[in-house]
Amino acid sequence: MKTCLLLLLPLLTAAARTFALGSPDPSRGRQHIFGTSATTGLDRWIEQQTKVSQQRILRNIAPFADDPSALPGAVCASPSRWHPDYYYVWTRDAALTMSEVIAWLPQTREEENASNATFVRQIEQTADAYVQFTQTVQGKTSKYGLGEAKFFVDGSVFTGSWCNAQPDGPAARALALIEYVRYRRNRNRPIDPLAVPLIRTDLNYVARVWRQNTHCDVWEESRGLHFYTLAMQRRALHEGAQLMRGNSETETDADADADAYEQAVLRIDTQLARFWDAQRGYVVATLEHSGGIRSKRSNLDAQVLLAALRGDTDSAGLGIASHAMMATVATLVRRFEPLYGVNRVAATDIGGAVVPMGAAVGRYPEDIYDGVGTTHGGNPWSLATSAVAEYHYRLAMHYVPRHAESGVGSSSSSSGDMARYLLGAGDLYMARIARHTAADGTMYEQWTARTGFGRGAVDLTWSYVAHSSAARARARLVAALAA
Repeated sequence: MKTCLLLLLPLLTAAARTFALGSPDPSRGRQHIFGTSATTGLDRWIEQQTKVSQQRILRNIAPFADDPSALPGAVCASPSRWHPDYYYVWTRDAALTMSEVIAWLPQTREEENASNATFVRQIEQTADAYVQFTQTVQGKTSKYGLGEAKFFVDGSVFTGSWCNAQPDGPAARALALIEYVRYRRNRNRPIDPLAVPLIRTDLNYVARVWRQNTHCDVWEESRGLHFYTLAMQRRALHEGAQLMRGNSETETDADADADAYEQAVLRIDTQLARFWDAQRGYVVATLEHSGGIRSKRSNLDAQVLLAALRGDTDSAGLGIASHAMMATVATLVRRFEPLYGVNRVAATDIGGAVVPMGAAVGRYPEDIYDGVGTTHGGNPWSLATSAVAEYHYRLAMHYVPRHAESGVGSSSSSSGDMARYLLGAGDLYMARIARHTAADGTMYEQWTARTGFGRGAVDLTWSYVAHSSAARARARLVAALAA
């Protein structure tokens, strides 16, 4: 519990600052912090921004009206084609995007009855197109094979100088396809005959290369053995083994592949545990550094948090609710708070109310990439700050009192208080994102460290995905607390 209280320190600090600045209604502000008001301006902003995020995500998935060469199902990282040029399909970004899009599909009969049939069909068609796009790029011949980092939107391989290979991409892609196969199977719907073989191709690659320490990290800057990459590979292989077991009657050697995946999972678990650095007091990002930048002296990186949210780190004792991950997130926030000038402002106006904010968070403390070059130094990232919000919401689920529908959390009333407290903590970071998001909902890759204006790639798909994911986690938490 000591580590958990350490994690909550940013909440107390931001709240104190807000009241020191002079809230027009301190009691209302305190009610907002602890998440007991269902009609706050922040609630309305989250709802509105989530709708915008979904629209912008879908807009960044081909077909595109202004580019007939783009293959349906191609997910561009951003429509920005200059300063910077992000008009490519990164395997990782596209897969994370499709996982989020597939998560919008109804998961229960009640959700299906309440869903918009037209919207559901649009999502299904988008996922079907992604299956086809995956077949296209998997079939390309390239230097790095399935670990190729990015493609043009027409499906051709980017052959310029780049940090390759990036084997977290095939793992994330396999997960997206597994999620879609699972969705269709649960509804007794026909499954594209390409889907399972495509998943198998990616997983066989992952099972073969996961231990290599020459691969690039999620930021495409450092080579070594990476916590994020291993966490994504672990989850993909584990879920892939379950899928193969269920397809043993139709897929040749499916059980043999499942055995190989499970053996790799056990070996990955032993490697993941190595990333806890007891001396530093947090989970480090990279071991066995073999190339790339050497300026990340702290080895403290937001990609560790992304690994806990998107991958599978529980079996190594480094999951969302572990003291190790709490300490890591707390250290991230503490390190970033004094780095950026925007963090000197700890409250913002949302819907006419003064709302406290958490710190804006970047990739890693030594970062010098400013969204275009390296002239102005590193900035806060929208997706990293959304990840901190989501972390608090998902951590809170571990403290929700047990009830018949969820079957998660603790049974004590004090745990329910902790869950509500963590809801308020997550809302601090949502408020920070609200402050730096354009009035029309446009999100950038970064915010300038001094002014907070959008910087780097505009309409970055991953920024919208990160917000949407955090908003879904919050909605699930609010529903669990109300049950």
